[in-house]
Amino acid sequence: MLVIASLSLFTVGCDNELDVAADWKEVAIVYGALNPNQTKNYIRIQRAYLDEKQGAFSFVNNQDSLYFDTLIVTITEQIKRSGDRDFSNTQSFNLVKVNGNDIGIPKDTGIFYSDENVLYELDAEIKPSMALTDYKYVLTVLNPRTGYVCIGETVSVGQAEVYSPINETGGTIYITANSGHFLTVKFQEGKFARAYRVDMDIRLEEFKLDNPSEVVNKTIKWPLVGLGKTRRLEGFESAEYQISSLGFFSALSQNLEVDPTVGRRLVNFDFTFYGISDDFNTFLSVAEPSISIVQKKPEFTNIENGLGIFASRNIQQYKDRNFNSVVVSALKQSEMTKNLGF
Repeated sequence: MLVIASLSLFTVGCDNELDVAADWKEVAIVYGALNPNQTKNYIRIQRAYLDEKQGAFSFVNNQDSLYFDTLIVTITEQIKRSGDRDFSNTQSFNLVKVNGNDIGIPKDTGIFYSDENVLYELDAEIKPSMALTDYKYVLTVLNPRTGYVCIGETVSVGQAEVYSPINETGGTIYITANSGHFLTVKFQEGKFARAYRVDMDIRLEEFKLDNPSEVVNKTIKWPLVGLGKTRRLEGFESAEYQISSLGFFSALSQNLEVDPTVGRRLVNFDFTFYGISDDFNTFLSVAEPSISIVQKKPEFTNIENGLGIFASRNIQQYKDRNFNSVVVSALKQSEMTKNLGF
């Protein structure tokens, strides 16, 4: 009986095909993070696809598989003042379809189609949330041919007030080769920021000692704070980090090679504070590589009827700041940099 049952099951199985692909469904994949300190913001919108007869890699170079022909993309600004119960609409903006490759935002080359980098440009002011006023932005993506709609929303991240090691009034950075010396990063957290990252971009010149006119410009990144969590989303709390100055010399030694034919000089630096919203922080946390035995990670999206992330960030840059003269002397003293030609 068991043999007969097994043969019967095999016969039935041969008469039926296994359908591994679900019914087709229109789905948009959205990536965007608004920044009040940018004059223009960009949203990437692509389509998800699956074919029941061919593998996904058969379509990676097909523009029609990655992008929608026609979309109406709008962002609506909403405001809530102190004492208001709900947000109310203030104005709406229509985003314009552009090719990122033509405006200095190229798409990385690879297996996917990259001849065109379709983005949707918002050429309007994004307002940061403040003490008594909150701003929310609602993204609506509509395919007029099919009626498909997906929606995302984010509350705008407010400005951080930076106290040290640099601020709006200028100043220089003091760094020594002393192992006990620390750089203090101190600021007041912006409203609705969940985490902060702080970087220094160190700019320097390299030149051949036998031909000083042959100059190469380089930029080396020194990450000081990596996604430090804020105390609360309401903001206005004081954050302070003590960063060992040895990290400065380590960043240079790890990115520069000892070459007795090359001389180097410091030029200046940029300081950048990245404040990101709660959803953005969750998205980045979920995307981090797993170190556990369970490699499958949960998916995170805040797009209604779609996939991806529509979030807020507040990036503050302090550009072209100068080093204190003592830093040059410290480069010649440090065991990590004294042979790098400074």
